[in-house]
Amino acid sequence: MKHTMSRHTFYSLTVTFTILSILGQLSTSIYSPFFFDLAAIYDSYVGIIEKSVAVFLIAFSLSQLVSGVACDYLNKQKFLLYGVLVFIAGTLMVALATEENTFLVGRVIQGLGGGVGVSVSRGLSRQIFSEKQLNASLSFINIAFAIAPAIAPLVGTLIGESFGVSSIFYFVLVMGVFALLLLLSVSTTLKQYMPTTSENVFGDTLALIKSTMMKIVSVGMASGLLYGIVFSFITISPSMIMQQFGLTKTVFSIYSLLATLSFVMGSIINIRLASVSPLFKFKYSSLFIAVLSVLFGLLISPFAIKGLMGILTYCYITFFFIGIAMPCSVTIMLGYSDKSAGFLAALTGFFHLTGAAIGAYAVTLITLEPIISFCLSSCGLSVASILICTTLKRN
Repeated sequence: MKHTMSRHTFYSLTVTFTILSILGQLSTSIYSPFFFDLAAIYDSYVGIIEKSVAVFLIAFSLSQLVSGVACDYLNKQKFLLYGVLVFIAGTLMVALATEENTFLVGRVIQGLGGGVGVSVSRGLSRQIFSEKQLNASLSFINIAFAIAPAIAPLVGTLIGESFGVSSIFYFVLVMGVFALLLLLSVSTTLKQYMPTTSENVFGDTLALIKSTMMKIVSVGMASGLLYGIVFSFITISPSMIMQQFGLTKTVFSIYSLLATLSFVMGSIINIRLASVSPLFKFKYSSLFIAVLSVLFGLLISPFAIKGLMGILTYCYITFFFIGIAMPCSVTIMLGYSDKSAGFLAALTGFFHLTGAAIGAYAVTLITLEPIISFCLSSCGLSVASILICTTLKRN
């Protein structure tokens, strides 16, 4: 039973959950303008630093999946506390790293800790908020999800150029400690509103797996591959924009901000199209992305369409339609069961972040110039996504 909650308590908990949820995104986007600087510091290749995005996302996605499923049966508050501590430990390792291997291991540990914050805070929200409060809280967190990776490169550029590259990771460390303090500050409140026992959803989850798992996997894979296009861009964009076109870190950060705003605009249009079924919007957005990616791939080589504005236009349009498709995929996934929503939410995060890791890693494996690598990876991901979409049918 949900108890009466004051506005102050609601916003205190929502802010805490929001900070816990965006730590992972912040820790990845904030150092993207300094890929080449880090490669020079570690006497390594920029490709190794680019792969740090992929290894983080793999750990982040696995952590979300495991913690999302496990939190139904464990103490969520302690689970969150341990997750933040692991994230802080990984961030400290990254900040103190003097070689690439230590840096990569630190990123993996960051991912393992950061994933807990996303899944478990969502599970707590479902337990302690009313339906109206839950909608408001998740909307606030979704806005933060969009804004955090957009402004993080700008913040990272300002900090890194003013105080040095390592100061970026110390800033993330401070954010982790801030999240820990917030969590401790609301610990008494959480104990007050948390139910004494968690509902056992094991039987319902088994029934869901037996009856609907193939549909869930299809939606998850199709949407995850679209998310992979976003992280292909995030991974290769420093090389594509700064190295290939010789632009500054500040200009690069602004272009990244515009890419995120395109994603946000797509999400807003999705809300406006509330009367259209999520499956329809998801399938046709995926189809448009696939057609646009193939067209871009056909034009870029024979006609040498390699100008920055042409590439960015393709990215912004693609991100706009991904902004429509992604919320629809979440709605479809969660719609398969109201009793196993925690399990479905964990799977949603897992598939999205696994797709993001695939996109981030794939673009580093194609050893061609950055534009061609991004073109091939985004084309492959979008075509694979629409092929899976063809198997989806209206329930």
